[in-house]
Amino acid sequence: MTKDPNFSASRRAFLSLPRRSRDAAIRPPRSTEASIAAYCTGCQECTTACPENIISLNANQRPVLSFDSGACTFCSACAEACPTDAIDAARDITWPWKAEVQEACLSRQGIMCRTCEDVCEPRAIRFKLALGGKSEPLIDVDQCSGCGACAHSCPAQAIRLTQPETKTEKIPA
Repeated sequence: MTKDPNFSASRRAFLSLPRRSRDAAIRPPRSTEASIAAYCTGCQECTTACPENIISLNANQRPVLSFDSGACTFCSACAEACPTDAIDAARDITWPWKAEVQEACLSRQGIMCRTCEDVCEPRAIRFKLALGGKSEPLIDVDQCSGCGACAHSCPAQAIRLTQPETKTEKIPA
């Protein structure tokens, strides 16, 4: 893999990267915003290598994941196809994305639906019965792989992937 001679690891370059929000663009596994910004050439090798066809290039010619056509299997085909260090199979980073159920969930509306629970391979989604025939979907974020299978299968499109906020405890003085 080649290094970009124009890449700057300076503090200024780092601070000029886009801020990551809970709803930031979902980049391919084994990549970071910094690696995409520094090394991605927009060659589309990752998009053609993805067997699930969930990687596309955004307006800035940078790879993003969309779960409209499937889920991520974390196969690393995109990383193996990447000719630069933008997506690197050797990069061991924690996948930060987790499923989050929105209010449009059919079970929350009293309509029987368990599609997301059925497709969730790690069994991170469960339902708690509530009054009035409604059910509350519960997601175990420790079990959720962030693959997007639930988001892909949801008939109400009520599941999105977000980055859970990390909670820090204040230590009393």
